[in-house]
Amino acid sequence: MPAEGKLKKVIRLLGAAAFCLVVSTASYAQDAAAGSPGVDETTLAIDDPAAAAESPAGGTSILPYALRMVLVLGLVLAAIYGLYALLRRNARPRAREDAYLRVLASAQLSPGRFLHVASLGDRAWLVGSTDASMSLIAEIEDKELVDTLELKAQASPEAPRADFSTFLSTWLKPKTGGKPRSGTPDFFSRQRDRLRKF
Repeated sequence: MPAEGKLKKVIRLLGAAAFCLVVSTASYAQDAAAGSPGVDETTLAIDDPAAAAESPAGGTSILPYALRMVLVLGLVLAAIYGLYALLRRNARPRAREDAYLRVLASAQLSPGRFLHVASLGDRAWLVGSTDASMSLIAEIEDKELVDTLELKAQASPEAPRADFSTFLSTWLKPKTGGKPRSGTPDFFSRQRDRLRKF
């Protein structure tokens, strides 16, 4: 799990860079507004075509603002692409299933701390793992327990790895609180009954 630590560092670094960019842009905008000289209204020509021809054309140009906007947009797109490339690089392909070495059971104790029962052939071990290390806790010598765990592991294979949109939809979908979810037959029958009441 060291890749997760690196990812967190990169995200923090990108956040700090974005914060510095916003602060520097805001301070530059304030300096530019404070340093611009005021307009002397006594020298303004109103309805005087001769004076309008002598005065220089408008003093402000939109070009620096457009260039700054394109530059900032390019930096934002580069940051998004960099984050996407980093996430994609750190996404590990699913390991090939091994017929002999398997994880029979796992339990999360706290964030980043797990207990695993790993088996090799007819032997099994209880292993503790953290983000930084793994350690052997005990060897399981009860053959009946190992067989039970193997049967349970074969009966319930691991869930396939979900893509980002599936992961995001699990966090964004509303909690139903025991009611049937939308899309289930119970939900549709309840909706049909509600419509019949009208």
